[in-house]
Amino acid sequence: MPKNIVLMSALLWAVPAFATDKVMPIEPPMVTIKAGEFMMGSDRKANSQPVHAVAIKSFRLGKYEVTAAEFQRFVEATNYRTPRMCTQMASRSWFLSIPGEYPVATTLQSMSKFEPATCIGWNGADAYVKWLAKETGKKYRLPTEAEWEYAHRAGSTQRYFFGNDEAQACRYGNLGDRSAEAAIRRDFGLESMNHVGVIPCDDKAEYASIVGMYEPNAFGLYDTLGNVAEFLQDCEHDDYNGAPKDGSAWVNGACKARGLRGGTWHWRGFHASMRGFTAPDFIGGLEGFRIAEDLGGGQASSDKPSAFEVELAQAQRIERERRSALAEIKPPRN
Repeated sequence: MPKNIVLMSALLWAVPAFATDKVMPIEPPMVTIKAGEFMMGSDRKANSQPVHAVAIKSFRLGKYEVTAAEFQRFVEATNYRTPRMCTQMASRSWFLSIPGEYPVATTLQSMSKFEPATCIGWNGADAYVKWLAKETGKKYRLPTEAEWEYAHRAGSTQRYFFGNDEAQACRYGNLGDRSAEAAIRRDFGLESMNHVGVIPCDDKAEYASIVGMYEPNAFGLYDTLGNVAEFLQDCEHDDYNGAPKDGSAWVNGACKARGLRGGTWHWRGFHASMRGFTAPDFIGGLEGFRIAEDLGGGQASSDKPSAFEVELAQAQRIERERRSALAEIKPPRN
């Protein structure tokens, strides 16, 4: 990673945001997901079978992935010891576990506090939602796998929530596209990302993106298609035989790994039913989370934009202007 990029990231983080006498949590903008039934899974892979009907109760889900700014509030309020090693892109060897201090040195591909919180692991995400619930009196938690797929699909039964045309993916999520490939070639000397595939479009974002920069799905959720993969409550299971049909978390068994959904800036688009898992103590730069909330807990949020949302909107505007000034990377000539 070029030194000027690391320095710029450090400067962005040097100024504390929303300082008060007491460190208060930033309550996330939430979207109410109406109750409904859907067919979960697909025939694409064995671990997403059998396809089965699931009835989802109404709940709330974070409009965006939890940002580094939000997670930093938790760190400051609780003195939470963040991981000192993080597996991420660091050399021609691709992903290495490298030392560093959260949030700058352990997130080499981060440039803004409004990008998703990464290098924290499932345990860090779980600790955060428990702290947020305690501080606010609301029933915050990590989403279940069924809730996540239902909310991501937003009524769609196609490969992606926006349809089947992969070339349109750059409108809806930050994935491994031409800008990502160009940045990896420049910063790490790699010739291509052909071993993971490159989406045939260019969103002009190289690595992780400020949240909310892409078009939302029909439920008003942003970045479920890409940016970072998202931690879930559920334990790892080989397939859906015996899975709950009420949308609850499937947490029986040894639970040596937890659910992970959604694509990232490093990979091609993941279809709506694609499943992933990770050990709770694995610390990586491609994994983050968003927050779920059971209805009926605590005081309702105000419709007035918070200071966090106002500053986020400003960061989004500046980033859109920056991207609009960049030339689109065209596909290589044959």
